[in-house]
Amino acid sequence: MIEYQKEAILISFFKEKERYKKFAEYLVHLIRDDPSSPKESLHAIIYRIKDELRLIDKIDLQNKELEAGETTISEKNYQVKVGDLLGVRIICLRLSDVGKIEAYLRLLSEEKILRFIKGPDKKRSFILPVHLGESISGGIDRRYSGYSSIHYQVVLGENSNAPSGLEDLQAEFQLRTILEEAWGEIDHKYRYACSRSGITLPDYIQRGFYNLSVYLQVAALQAEDLCLLTETHSPKKNDKVKGEPATQFINEPRSIDIDENEACQKPLAPTIELYLEEILGIKVTPRTLNYIERRLDEVGFADKPHKELQKVFTEDRILEFKAIFSETLNLTPFTNEKERNIDVINALNFAIFDELQGKRIAQEGLRSVLRWRKERSKC
Repeated sequence: MIEYQKEAILISFFKEKERYKKFAEYLVHLIRDDPSSPKESLHAIIYRIKDELRLIDKIDLQNKELEAGETTISEKNYQVKVGDLLGVRIICLRLSDVGKIEAYLRLLSEEKILRFIKGPDKKRSFILPVHLGESISGGIDRRYSGYSSIHYQVVLGENSNAPSGLEDLQAEFQLRTILEEAWGEIDHKYRYACSRSGITLPDYIQRGFYNLSVYLQVAALQAEDLCLLTETHSPKKNDKVKGEPATQFINEPRSIDIDENEACQKPLAPTIELYLEEILGIKVTPRTLNYIERRLDEVGFADKPHKELQKVFTEDRILEFKAIFSETLNLTPFTNEKERNIDVINALNFAIFDELQGKRIAQEGLRSVLRWRKERSKC
């Protein structure tokens, strides 16, 4: 690449970095602050904006690999052509957690909060199957690259409530387990760094790094098995006694487990979905229904969820919720499509606290979380 072309790209990227930072913070908060996200499946969410010199190296490499007739990457198109200028890494503890995060991201896509423009792309250095006896999918990139994760390239959807001015930016979600993260960091710092510098490592060192990935995959399988065994000895949610105090209030994260195969299914009986639509006047999304099902289970209402929901989520309580909502935020709940998910969750938890803890606690808890929402909206 000619020097003036590099300079033009770098100057443009320096000017854009603040927007990418704001985009990154929105995406991180989107998942962390959403009560219906699978919190128990999340260990950490981190992001990085691509290093300037690494960007130039990548553009140089991609330009060299262009086929005849393809457009060269320049300062005019690099933000479209380089899809990982912003990388948001979602790190899970367990192998099974990754599927739950994928299911949750699909729900965000269905609600048009995010839009997938590429992916999922599965890149595996960990070559063993997740379950014993399972074959490795043909759709997995098995090249030994020193990198293992599932990638989604995304932009904001039309129902996103992100700050304005971010609509044209792309980000890459990278899903991996904590052991894959450990492997990737070690490999990237040593083997990959040597490769980028033009140093050829001996075969026995290359094999050693490859073997390390296999050892860690065996450890990941063992960890998954131990977690499953431990869960069989833990108290079941359905053993909870009705009337047990609800442990966290409305604005605090709730742990939601979403099975990978149920993401596109209706999580509750049609009667419950119809009841919610009738009493709220809106159609509740699958993501919100997932939350409601788990929340009713948590407080001991799982045996007869429809009857319990009708008992708790009454018209009187919804009217009281609307009054406190309007008084605190000077807005009408359930009218903003981009905020309906959290409005319904706030209303449900207000009703549950009113039922189990009493009116005063429910009212003050609701005012507290609505003030928190108001402050968050200013950021």
